[in-house]
Amino acid sequence: MFAYLKGILVSANPSQAVVDVQGVGYLLFIPCRLLGQLPQSGEPVQFYTSFVVREFSQALYGFLSTQERDIFEVLMNVTGIGPKMALSLIGHLAFSELQLAVMRQDLPTLCRVPGVGKKTAERLIVELKDKLPSIVSMDVADQAAAWTSDPKSQSVQDAMMALINLGYNQTTAQKAIKQGIKEMPGEIDLATLITVALKHV
Repeated sequence: MFAYLKGILVSANPSQAVVDVQGVGYLLFIPCRLLGQLPQSGEPVQFYTSFVVREFSQALYGFLSTQERDIFEVLMNVTGIGPKMALSLIGHLAFSELQLAVMRQDLPTLCRVPGVGKKTAERLIVELKDKLPSIVSMDVADQAAAWTSDPKSQSVQDAMMALINLGYNQTTAQKAIKQGIKEMPGEIDLATLITVALKHV
């Protein structure tokens, strides 16, 4: 029903945002980690939206990218996963983290998300393994998989998560970190890598 909303941010907290679109205030539910990526109240903002209709309720869910919205909608198609759980997954796991967890059947990572137990994590793995690659670039997953076999991988992955959490997409984060690594031939320090990578975004 709504592809996106473009207006003025009225207010926001870790779970909700209110946007004024030509005098009409829209309440959107958002992933918790979006809060740090939003502009100040009173400034322009655009949310890509998913309109969820239940038997006794209707709600708008807002995201800063179409990719994030698409993943939310795929998650809701998993048995037993509703919008609240889907939002929690997106709020606590970056795209690449979620995809790698599914690809590697990494139950501990999925169970880190509040409300996700072992059975839910197993169901996510079974039902998502053939769906996420069509949404999230496999190049990113392949690169991340290669990084994990490298002794420097943890710092690299942490740096990538940091850039994604700052609002950069995976492709931009990946390219920036690659460039940062080239400029750091020796031991990789996480804070330095993030600082160097940010110069290339």
